Amino acid sequence: MRKALLAAAALLVAFAPSARAQAPAVPRQGIVCTNGTTFDLTATPGYIETPDGNSVLMWSYALAGGEFQSPGPVLCVNEGDSVTVHLHNDLTEPVSIVFPGQTGVGGSGSSGLLAKEAPAGGDATYTFTASQPGTYVYESGTDPEKQVEMGLYGALIVRPAGHPDYAYDAATRFDPQREYLVLLSDIDPDLHHAVETGAPYHFDQLRNRYFAINGRQFPDTLQDNGVSWLPAQPYGSLIRVKPYNATGNPLPALIRMANVGTVNHPFHPHGNHIKEVAQDGRPLRTPGGGDASSEHFAETIGSGQTQDYLFSWTDQDSWNPGSNPFPASVASPDYRNLTFKDGNTWSSGSAYLGSKGTLPVGTVSQNICGEWYFPWHSHALNEFTNYDAGFGGMATLLRVDPPGGCTAVAGTASILAGTLNSGTATALAAADTAYYKVNSTVSGTRTADWYGGFTGVPRGSTGLAVTYTGRNSIAALPTTLWIWKWSTSTWVQMGAATGVGTSDVTSTRTPPSPQSDYIGTGANAGKVRVRVLTTGTTTNFVTQGNLLKLTYDAP
Repeated sequence: MRKALLAAAALLVAFAPSARAQAPAVPRQGIVCTNGTTFDLTATPGYIETPDGNSVLMWSYALAGGEFQSPGPVLCVNEGDSVTVHLHNDLTEPVSIVFPGQTGVGGSGSSGLLAKEAPAGGDATYTFTASQPGTYVYESGTDPEKQVEMGLYGALIVRPAGHPDYAYDAATRFDPQREYLVLLSDIDPDLHHAVETGAPYHFDQLRNRYFAINGRQFPDTLQDNGVSWLPAQPYGSLIRVKPYNATGNPLPALIRMANVGTVNHPFHPHGNHIKEVAQDGRPLRTPGGGDASSEHFAETIGSGQTQDYLFSWTDQDSWNPGSNPFPASVASPDYRNLTFKDGNTWSSGSAYLGSKGTLPVGTVSQNICGEWYFPWHSHALNEFTNYDAGFGGMATLLRVDPPGGCTAVAGTASILAGTLNSGTATALAAADTAYYKVNSTVSGTRTADWYGGFTGVPRGSTGLAVTYTGRNSIAALPTTLWIWKWSTSTWVQMGAATGVGTSDVTSTRTPPSPQSDYIGTGANAGKVRVRVLTTGTTTNFVTQGNLLKLTYDAP
């Protein structure tokens, strides 16, 4: 298959000039696209880090003027674009680029077996029209058994014209905030060391010891895109979703898989099925043109192959302690049912999605707010290692976040104006019969002014929203919600006032951007303060807070 695709990539078309690549905005997780139609790449050497403390010499295609990175940048274009790729070669031997799945590829450079080549210190140019949407790779067509192994590869994504939220057509529409790349590769460090030292190497002795997703090995695969301690490996592969909801979260995630390694990789998403919709940039169709997509519990991805999957996670068992509690006669699973390796776990200690429970004393939890994790990894167990030591290698995690985001309740409360009538901050944890009551001031314009304090909100959280439920002892008092802005040490009002009378009224407000300004750092790390201000009368009154809740999407 690989040889056929490489040969097809050598066909010629005419050149059409177009816009240059744009530096990508970097999301914490998911695909980091380099958008454009003209790309300037440099074949260059550099080093990657492995989780077992080793470093390995790699070659890669770096953006011209940019730092070495492995793998090469994800090139994202639109269907119908005339694409130009300029290649400069900083290596000591000729290199090239082929584009499997693209037809009519032309260009300039020295003659090579499969493509025009850039000699050492020289240049080559490639042009083609991106005529078919899909997931593809680009890689060296020069001495590929060596140069692709050394790292000369990257992903190419062609988006349907006018539909960036389609993988191919309307049947493959996905959530653009949930688009992921799983680029599989393998490394024989003996080959890389031989290249580094100029020693001979026999390819019949190839033995891969490191197996990567997006250029990293587990557990580094779980780190965010662009973390500072992996400067040459910018792409993480943690996959994040929320439960399917017909109105709030109706669209699936798109998982783009590709294998640039020399062997086939059996990849297995634990506990879930994923729907395969395409292979090698072509939708799966019956001979009559019907839909031939299918659900898979595991899939072998062939060398040189790409596959596209749609994935939705459905909470079909309703893991919610409020709507579906365990029967009184059934004990809820707890930490005594689990084994914790090295006192570290991804478990929340609770069987419920969005809840946290008890863990053994001394156990460190990586769980933020009751999210669930499923391993996704190669089912060839030698690939689930770092230099034969498990677990590591070709593995990542699926993270299922609570449907409403993480939830925090006020742990403290402070009076800014008025006096405490009764209740404590714990009364604000639920909309029930318990209230936190504040008397108004006693002269002039009456005011009840207080705030609730939250802790443990991770820096980098997004989607902050505050929900307040409360009432007042007299009718229609203007009530506003505010949030403390740590960067300026000021209160910032969230939205307009709400008239709150003698029956409970619920208001939900979001702070203006950037939301990071409202999460404390340093000595106040993880703290958020939300203020409730009721004003507008010369008559004494009592404000009764029933619920003060913060929701957010943790990083």
